[in-house]
Amino acid sequence: MRRFLLPLATLLLSSRCATMVNQATEKIPVRSEPAGAVVTVDCGAAPMYGGVTPTTITVPRAAEPCSLTVAKDGYAALKVNFQRQRSRVTAGNNVPGVVAGTVLGAVAALFMWNSSDDLELPALAFEGGQLLGSAPGNAIDRRTGAAYKQVPGDVFVTLVPLDESS
Repeated sequence: MRRFLLPLATLLLSSRCATMVNQATEKIPVRSEPAGAVVTVDCGAAPMYGGVTPTTITVPRAAEPCSLTVAKDGYAALKVNFQRQRSRVTAGNNVPGVVAGTVLGAVAALFMWNSSDDLELPALAFEGGQLLGSAPGNAIDRRTGAAYKQVPGDVFVTLVPLDESS
């Protein structure tokens, strides 16, 4: 039994799929027409100055709210708001959940082997194991910020000239 529990515990505790794939920050290319506009970032602890277009800014994945402003002399400044969304990579955290759920469901079914009761207990054990198995990875990914992405992931803006006659 111990030989079985140690690998299962190791799998559950090492599950953090998004953290292994994503970093806590995300690089977002920023371009403008015309080029040469100054990018100002307002996103968590990211630096305020983002460079001159074309450039690539680095923003924290977990930051909310997050935005940038693109400005150039003679043109109206344009603000772009980012929306923090859950990264698809976090789906990998379900793998240890299914493993744990299957094990707990099977153990519950073994206890009910000779019982004429319905299979409600194994189903509940599977669901509980699934939550238990995916919880560590989800918690780690949220804590590091790797569970998220900032959208849009690529920024292109067309600046509008200011009306000099007004």
